Amino acid sequence: MARIERIEVEVLTGDEPGAGTDALVYLGIAGREFLLDRRNEDDFRRGGRDFFTLGRGGNISPRELNDPRTPQLRTDDLDRHPVYVRLDAWREGDAWLLDNVWVSVESEGSDDFGVRYGRPALDGSGEERAVWLGTRAGTVLHLEELRPVER
Repeated sequence: MARIERIEVEVLTGDEPGAGTDALVYLGIAGREFLLDRRNEDDFRRGGRDFFTLGRGGNISPRELNDPRTPQLRTDDLDRHPVYVRLDAWREGDAWLLDNVWVSVESEGSDDFGVRYGRPALDGSGEERAVWLGTRAGTVLHLEELRPVER
């Protein structure tokens, strides 16, 4: 199977009191976990939209420790392991309101993102379209592969 060159993650944080978090957030994909953090940025703020790139053109910190090319991950690893986001909630009351998340994977020889993940139940707006993660609500949200829309 093809080598994974780049992973892009888009995260929407809810716009309610207490929705943002200072806790660490991780992406689990292809058998590894990656820290989603940009140096000198205030990630996961209330009402915020954050973009993270791992691998080629990476914008996360530290890039060299959170790169799907070291060791090299492959697209066949995607089917062997769950894809998820995880809040590293360690203080009582740590919480984060996740409005939505999308993950796109680009492999070698591809000009676009061939595989995408998300949580369709979160698509749209309204209280029932967001999920609280935290010490009192669970810390992991599993994602599913998004099938392309046939025209």
